[in-house]
Amino acid sequence: MLDKSKRQKINHLSQNALQANVEWLLKSDIKIKTGTDKGALYGWKNLDPPSYPFVYSEITGYAISCYSWIYSELRQERALEAAKQAAEWVIRKMDSEHLLVAGYRRLDTFTEKGDLSNQIYLFDNGMSMNELINLFRLTGNNKFLTEARNMADSLVKHFFKNSTFNVALIDKLHRPKRVLKSKWSTAAGPHHSKLSFGFLTLSKFGGNPIYKEFSNSVCKYAISLQNSDGSFATIFNSNIIQMHPHLYACEGLVYSGIFLSSEEYFRAGLRGIIWAVHQFNDKGVLTKDNSKSSTEQSDIISQLLRLVILCHSHLLKFFDRSTLTDTIDNLHERILTYCILSNDVNRGGIKYQPNLESTCSWCTMFCMQALWLWWKKTQGKLKKDERWINYFV
Repeated sequence: MLDKSKRQKINHLSQNALQANVEWLLKSDIKIKTGTDKGALYGWKNLDPPSYPFVYSEITGYAISCYSWIYSELRQERALEAAKQAAEWVIRKMDSEHLLVAGYRRLDTFTEKGDLSNQIYLFDNGMSMNELINLFRLTGNNKFLTEARNMADSLVKHFFKNSTFNVALIDKLHRPKRVLKSKWSTAAGPHHSKLSFGFLTLSKFGGNPIYKEFSNSVCKYAISLQNSDGSFATIFNSNIIQMHPHLYACEGLVYSGIFLSSEEYFRAGLRGIIWAVHQFNDKGVLTKDNSKSSTEQSDIISQLLRLVILCHSHLLKFFDRSTLTDTIDNLHERILTYCILSNDVNRGGIKYQPNLESTCSWCTMFCMQALWLWWKKTQGKLKKDERWINYFV
């Protein structure tokens, strides 16, 4: 437990970090402000020397909901305009089937993710579809709903066969690509339960009845990959559980459980959260997988913090209050160490890993939402509705 003096200092630091996150996302050059890519976001910025390896379609999609969140909570008109610009970029970049490739390389030396322009991910497109729906809900502009429906119908067409899905990645000619068994993002996995965010929300507004069927399919597939200890198998034929997709699975199942009033889905998501809370290593650090290595990454810290806050009342059935409070405090303090608070152009950006000299767009979004939810909880102002989790990036 934190004493009163330390808690006050942490509170002050947290509010500064939150404000800096918002400003970085809105003002920094991680967001492209001119040209044909206006509205898009780079995946990250290398700090020394400054460079931007690639434009990231998934994260530009995330930005739509992230900026919508900022506008909804802070009423900043510039955030709404940023959300619209990101959405317009997503729509402009759709192919004839209303799908997005993974991204566009901007540094010739950047080869880490392969040929981004020949990769169409089910997960990335499903997330962008959800973000367009969120912007429709905020603005009432039917254009965003129409484009979301077009994207959803195409995802069903190319990834959903015989009432199930078994493909996660296709090329730009819409042919299945080879699964890399060591790389969770290329294979059908439990993280795809998060696609239910968009498909279930879209079902509210009519359209193809298969949307709900698709949502149930990805959720049931996730549950089929849940181990007896609550973890989700994230890599084919391996005991290593990657925390990032594991927590995506938890998010998808918790949301689906709330939306569909499904105890099965909600309970599976909750079991996954409980497992994750037990995964801190001997130094009290949450690492990228269950090998208890020393490798940290900030996105998973924010993901778990968001989930523990939102499911707090349910988790009290499995943990005493002091344990949960310590868990929240630990995660909250740890994520603050990733935030750059120097008075320069990088202020507010979040590092992906402690020793990497770069600021990461999606990690900053995750952190901003986690800090906002933490602040809402401490003020006793956290609303109990599914809207919060639907805006998760």
